Amino acid sequence: MMLLQLPTDQMILEELQDGRNLGANIAEDIDRHRKTVTKRLNQLEDYELVRNVGRGVYEITLRGEIALANIDEYDRETTALEELIEAEHQRQSSDESS
Repeated sequence: MMLLQLPTDQMILEELQDGRNLGANIAEDIDRHRKTVTKRLNQLEDYELVRNVGRGVYEITLRGEIALANIDEYDRETTALEELIEAEHQRQSSDESS
């Protein structure tokens, strides 16, 4: 089950919408401790919402874009957001291959 920490995870995903960035820069931009952001980036990577492209640089994934667009659906007690992400990801992936 995906366990997000709001608003921190949302702010991280929003920062990455502007393009690739270092965890240290994200931490400064969202006024969070570097260790907190690093921990959350690792967790978001496990959820496939961000991707480490190397040397501490991260980018948002399609799943991350979908999650951010639907963040209001998040509820720690359900998998509704995860199901929505998966369905939308499959739909967009099949649209791209058509």
